[in-house]
Amino acid sequence: MKLSLTLLCLVVWVNVDASSAQTEYCGKPEGEGRRMLPIPDRERYENGDQVEYGCLATCKNGEWDKTFKGKDSCSKPEGADTRMLLIPDRERYENGDKIDYGCLSGPNTGSRGKATCKNGEWSKTIECQEPKDFCGPPPHLMNGDTNGGNRERYRNGESVQYVCQNYYILDPPSAYKTCRDGIWIGLITCLKPCTLDEELMNIQNIQFKYPPKDQTKLYATHGDHTTFKCTGHLRLSPGSVDFRQQCVNGVMNLPHCQ
Repeated sequence: MKLSLTLLCLVVWVNVDASSAQTEYCGKPEGEGRRMLPIPDRERYENGDQVEYGCLATCKNGEWDKTFKGKDSCSKPEGADTRMLLIPDRERYENGDKIDYGCLSGPNTGSRGKATCKNGEWSKTIECQEPKDFCGPPPHLMNGDTNGGNRERYRNGESVQYVCQNYYILDPPSAYKTCRDGIWIGLITCLKPCTLDEELMNIQNIQFKYPPKDQTKLYATHGDHTTFKCTGHLRLSPGSVDFRQQCVNGVMNLPHCQ
């Protein structure tokens, strides 16, 4: 059965002159055992024997021409004592040991993962980034902007307030973004208004029950209610929505009269 190796390499016996007094075989290379597994595994290798190992080496006059040094342990990942939680938490991990890790600080706080120690190295990059001391300019808000001028740098903990354009409603009402570990934190939206005009209402055979100053157009902000009525002597159509409707982020259903 083929065994799994971290590294594969061929150790080749080199033919020597039979008349010489050189040693005709090699023993196991230094480091054999827990760090290396020769295939096939024997105490000595005769002329012409081939062995899979951790690097390419040749048996010459009874000695290997390269030193075999496998690693049998991994140290703690960088940042383990300050930015990272390890399970299990040890100073040294043997080949085959597995760990669960989680980031305690920095931009990727809360990130989790698993890794395995293989030949002295972790099977994947374990990175919990250092917290950053500042943020760049605050991000753009669609249909809105920051309340006041912007700077190029903000310290951790600093906040900026946003405002929306006319007729747009800020959600949440008092909205801030805060610099934290180099990232702006905070979800903000500018909710859209609804626009109603005379042409659209004529199609529905409706008009405002309480006409605005501008008789032909109305801007209703998110959450506002508007009441309609049928034009002339028409009546509300079966299946139509009620006369009183609310603007929800740019959408308002209109009643229909016939």
